Amino acid sequence: MTITITERDETHMSQEARALGLTVWDVYQEGHLVGIYHSRAEAAAYKAEIERAGRSK
Repeated sequence: MTITITERDETHMSQEARALGLTVWDVYQEGHLVGIYHSRAEAAAYKAEIERAGRSK
């Protein structure tokens, strides 16, 4: 299972988010967007949660 975290490119953010200077982090599992977070730490926590759930199956 491949899980990646990427910082969202400003061209893929709303004008409001850009105006506020927000940073958005996307979490992808097997190439599918599964989570959107406003901090890298929250995105990493979600990634760890997915990995734990995958191991417990």
